[in-house]
Amino acid sequence: MKKGDKIVFIILLIIVVISLSVASIYKITIKGSENIAVIKSAGIVIRTIDLNKVKEPQEFTIKTKDGHYNTILVTHDGVKVKDSDCAHKECVKSGSISEPGGMIVCLPNKLMISIEGEANKGIDGGTF
Repeated sequence: MKKGDKIVFIILLIIVVISLSVASIYKITIKGSENIAVIKSAGIVIRTIDLNKVKEPQEFTIKTKDGHYNTILVTHDGVKVKDSDCAHKECVKSGSISEPGGMIVCLPNKLMISIEGEANKGIDGGTF
């Protein structure tokens, strides 16, 4: 490797490191301020919870008319389905959601949990 190649490589490496640092800082500081969890059962809104205002973890169970259930855990960090009596438990396996646009669905029990609010706009294709 020639001396000129080493200089070009070092300059490119510095540019990449600076770019990644700026993108990370931007994402952390320009995060959406609203994180509202909307919990629906059979298309009807059961609860709306502002995750920013949750101090202590909340756990509650939603039962369907057929006797099926979903146990939901709400924390300041997000919402997840802790337990369910559906066959494959995909809603439980999906984990926690916390960002606007996140969604958990349990089709057998007709449950839908979504996070609404102002999404992070900018780098990933928001409006300019």
